Amino acid sequence: MKKLSLAALIAVLTACSQTSAQQAKRPAPADTVATVGGAPITLAEVDDKALEQPVSNFGSAKLSQALFEARRAALDELVAARLIDDAAKAQGIERAALIEKEITARVQAVSDADVATWYQANQGRLQGAPLDQVRQPIRSFLTQERMQGVRTQYIDTLKAKTTVTVLLDPPRQKVAMVTSSPSRGPAGAPPASADAHAREQRKRRP
Repeated sequence: MKKLSLAALIAVLTACSQTSAQQAKRPAPADTVATVGGAPITLAEVDDKALEQPVSNFGSAKLSQALFEARRAALDELVAARLIDDAAKAQGIERAALIEKEITARVQAVSDADVATWYQANQGRLQGAPLDQVRQPIRSFLTQERMQGVRTQYIDTLKAKTTVTVLLDPPRQKVAMVTSSPSRGPAGAPPASADAHAREQRKRRP
């Protein structure tokens, strides 16, 4: 069975939303779903970015949840890119120069000891591969992990200086309402006996 592509997923969700009059209004492609310093980001921009992600990223999530997660991840990337672009413009330097200065240069180098420690802690994942064989992939992985951490911290500092508003709402979960009649008592309760009913009626007489 072929996996449903994210493009088809978005089409299915859009079609379904048009047939449900009871659901909240779905945002249109031209609708603003976030602002960065007053500059808008539209749903169309988010979907263009979201379509780059493989469906396997979302496991067994429901279609509506997978679509939201794809859009939210794409939106986070667009917001981060917009913040970096604005910061570079404010400093009068190129985007690449800003990234080198604020992110790449701040990443702590991965030492041989770091590689060995990670190797010892994750041998089960390496299927018995010798250290010399996986040393460089481990070093690249740890470097990328550290760079992502520094980037996240830098983006957070930019967010603290800039008004960022996210208007993309998560899908609403339908909750089944369970009703019961107070006069009938809880489900599964034993029926009242005729004697008990008669006693209750006598109590109510003046």
